[in-house]
Amino acid sequence: MVAPAGTETGPDRVRPLNQPRPLQVTLDARSGLPIALRDRRGSHPIARVQDEWRVDDEWWREPIRRRYVQVLLPSGALRTLFHDLMADRWFEQAY
Repeated sequence: MVAPAGTETGPDRVRPLNQPRPLQVTLDARSGLPIALRDRRGSHPIARVQDEWRVDDEWWREPIRRRYVQVLLPSGALRTLFHDLMADRWFEQAY
């Protein structure tokens, strides 16, 4: 059992998920899949693409068109990247 945090919960205490961080991605010319990424910590080769999916949503508001890719780095770290297809920019989404 978890001890109470001592603070109230409510709609005014809701916070968004971690904000996406911009990064640069190098793509394989043939497959179009990421082979390296560069963020504020430096350059990182991508060992393998674990998963890929697409989100097209929010047609009743501002549309969202994203291509998500979960990648494995040589260190064993899993990172979730997405290509904002509307702005043609890459981001990392941390959960």
